[in-house]
Amino acid sequence: MLREQIIYLEHESRVLADNPPGDPFRRTLPVYLPPGYNDDPDRRYPVIWVLAPFTSWGERLFNLQAWDENIVQRMDRLVREGKAAPAILIFPDCFTHYGGSQYLNSSAVGRYEDYLIEELIPFSDAHLRTLPTREHRAVLGYSSGGYGALMLAMRHPNTFGAAA
Repeated sequence: MLREQIIYLEHESRVLADNPPGDPFRRTLPVYLPPGYNDDPDRRYPVIWVLAPFTSWGERLFNLQAWDENIVQRMDRLVREGKAAPAILIFPDCFTHYGGSQYLNSSAVGRYEDYLIEELIPFSDAHLRTLPTREHRAVLGYSSGGYGALMLAMRHPNTFGAAA
């Protein structure tokens, strides 16, 4: 993994400030920048929001695999082989004391849907060279992250152009 391609943005959430379990509302936002991101300061990139499964959070998806690639290594390889277009991958932290948020608003854990849609997407569009339109924004996940990806895409069709 090329460490210089991973950056960490800090975000203080307004909507998570009073969440019922008292989970942190200041969170780190890990971001994968595609090869060449720093070479052309005028180039903008599509964004893929990667949602972690229950009891996990975004940065844990960077873990090294014994005999396989992690998501960052796979993306690097696919871009290098011309099988995927360069894209920014963002790994939001929606972990809670209960294990996860399902990426939806909940009276039990907080407003994680609003956190993503109202705060993190505009924040990332302001701080990264994104293509800030639904046609260039996707959301993906597996397990609870997959459920969250599908729910967010269905509930916010003007925000996400694809889901997996």
